[in-house]
Amino acid sequence: QSVLTSIGYVADVKPISSNIQFTYIQNTNNKVQMSVTQWYKDYPAASDFLNILFSCASFREGSDASINIAGFCDKEIDAKMQKALDLGVTDQKAADKMWAEIDRQVTDKAPAVGLFTPKRLDFFSKRLGNFKFNRQFNWMITQSWVQ
Repeated sequence: QSVLTSIGYVADVKPISSNIQFTYIQNTNNKVQMSVTQWYKDYPAASDFLNILFSCASFREGSDASINIAGFCDKEIDAKMQKALDLGVTDQKAADKMWAEIDRQVTDKAPAVGLFTPKRLDFFSKRLGNFKFNRQFNWMITQSWVQ
């Protein structure tokens, strides 16, 4: 709050329970202008972030189920996201290039501010054998053995 005040914003803090925070901030009727939240991948694809969090279809005014919390809607970017989704069926490399461009465009419009990108490190004993990592499921524990 003091940081916002120092740059000229008048901010009121409204503490709410963590079990309702995510749905509360999605509902435009609550008039939340800023909040901290998180989003982790369901699967390793750009569409799991950009299309879900910033598409016009993901914004539902007055709803607790409006995952596009920023209320961001850009029809041109939406059309590009649909093209990238369609292209991904036949040419994932080309689709990935499109997603990178879409990411730059969304970032330039700044509907949200990323605070950090978590990094994952796995530490294990030298007695662990056959460590396998999967981009979606992380450590494939069923493939490992312990000596």
